[in-house]
Amino acid sequence: MSTEVPGLVRALRVLRERWWVIALCPIVTLAVALVYLERQPKEYTATAKLQFVSNSLPSQVAGVGGEQVIDPEGVKATNVQLVTTPPVAALVAKSLKLTLTPGELLEDVSASNPQNDYIVEVTATNGDPHLAAAIANGFAEQYVVYSEAQNVGQLVRGEQLITRKTEELPAGDTVDRANLRGLYQKLLLLQSVQTGNAHVVSTAGVPGSPSSPKKKSTALIALVAGLLLGVGIAFVLNLLDRRVKSWEEFEELYQAPALAAIPTLPRKAQSEKDLEITLEPFRILNNSLPLLPHVHPIKSVIVTSAIAGEGKTSVALGLARAAAYAERRVILVEADLRRPMLEHRLDRNRSEHGLTSALRDERDPIECLRTPIRGMEEYFRLLPSGPTALNVPNLMSSERLAEIFEMLSANADLVVIDSAPLLPVADTRVLLDCIDVDACLVVARAGLTTRDQARRARLVFERRKMKAVGLVVNNLSEVSDGYDYYGPSEPDIVDTSAAAGGSLRNTARTSPTVTTRSISRPGK
Repeated sequence: MSTEVPGLVRALRVLRERWWVIALCPIVTLAVALVYLERQPKEYTATAKLQFVSNSLPSQVAGVGGEQVIDPEGVKATNVQLVTTPPVAALVAKSLKLTLTPGELLEDVSASNPQNDYIVEVTATNGDPHLAAAIANGFAEQYVVYSEAQNVGQLVRGEQLITRKTEELPAGDTVDRANLRGLYQKLLLLQSVQTGNAHVVSTAGVPGSPSSPKKKSTALIALVAGLLLGVGIAFVLNLLDRRVKSWEEFEELYQAPALAAIPTLPRKAQSEKDLEITLEPFRILNNSLPLLPHVHPIKSVIVTSAIAGEGKTSVALGLARAAAYAERRVILVEADLRRPMLEHRLDRNRSEHGLTSALRDERDPIECLRTPIRGMEEYFRLLPSGPTALNVPNLMSSERLAEIFEMLSANADLVVIDSAPLLPVADTRVLLDCIDVDACLVVARAGLTTRDQARRARLVFERRKMKAVGLVVNNLSEVSDGYDYYGPSEPDIVDTSAAAGGSLRNTARTSPTVTTRSISRPGK
């Protein structure tokens, strides 16, 4: 009984099968990203740095202790926000003679404190690298001017207040007048040493490369996104594609063991080496028949498939050849009466008598046997389909059919029956009901048979409670498994007709095992 294929193996198989989708999607997304980047305007970013300082000189001049800051972090955060305020922007626009309003200017300027210290980075972005540097430096410089102006403005307002208070004093109040005059003198001194709370520590240089669009990071993101998209599309296509493409999945769907996988083999056996390569998978199939669950040696095998075109006739012919080369007496029966192909492949002259003659005319089936391969008359015989028959299911359901196959079995070591496909017509179902066969081989073609067709074909055997059912997976290009042991050969679809009708006539009665002179191993 087959085992379920692990999910990881399924996933890897899908990725291998749809590799072209996974490879194409990143290329497409990268191309789209590059076109998008080329259409985006280039932006340049310049950065200047400010340092906030605590100036103790005014306190020393005034003769008082330094001011104790209750919340230094709050003050620092406030100063960072003040760097990009409309008053500072107005000063920058005026100094650089820009036509932009303070609001427009602030859209591309930011101030940050990334290290959480007293250094503030003033960043400006613009399509002109020189203007970007000028704007960044302008904000840094004009903030210093703005800060100094704010401090000086406070002192001026203090002077004005003292002057007004002095004028309001009575003429005889000399003490208060003297005190106010002393305060006035201190304010004048403070005003002369006021420098603000920051200074420029690093000016912005003219950027040499644009900061936007970011081609490298965008291209990398596009590649990763394309790769993920390709993987997703691959799995979606796998869900939509109902065809079966692997040995393991066929086993799981049919619930039967796969006895042999037929890879792409040479179409024509031009030499003994080509003949060995063509025949080797069928030798494996012949040797695997005893592995099927059966109480006695298998003497009759019916070969069918779910639908037409899966290679059942080629497999039936190949199995019969392999068994004949193993010196077993084989009768190959052409039981596909609607589309007979065996006789055409082995001998292009159609026989006057065959299976239909034995059914309708009560002819002896042994007399209808032919020996289409010269030199193999003792081991390989063919019962052709015979004249064209109408109403095939009724013809095959006669009691005469069982008698015919009993006679064939008595005159052969192995009877191989090439029957019609299971799903399109009822012929094989009637055949299974009317005769006793030891085993049934279902031929499945990778890339053609769908999951639904395989399940429906499996039901035919389950309803008849057939146990000795084996699979032959045809056209598996991924399975070489040493079939190139004899050397390279031109790959093509499996077709044993030419080998059977041509080369086999000249190589009949060759050894049933691989000849030593046909083997070429590197290094030996």
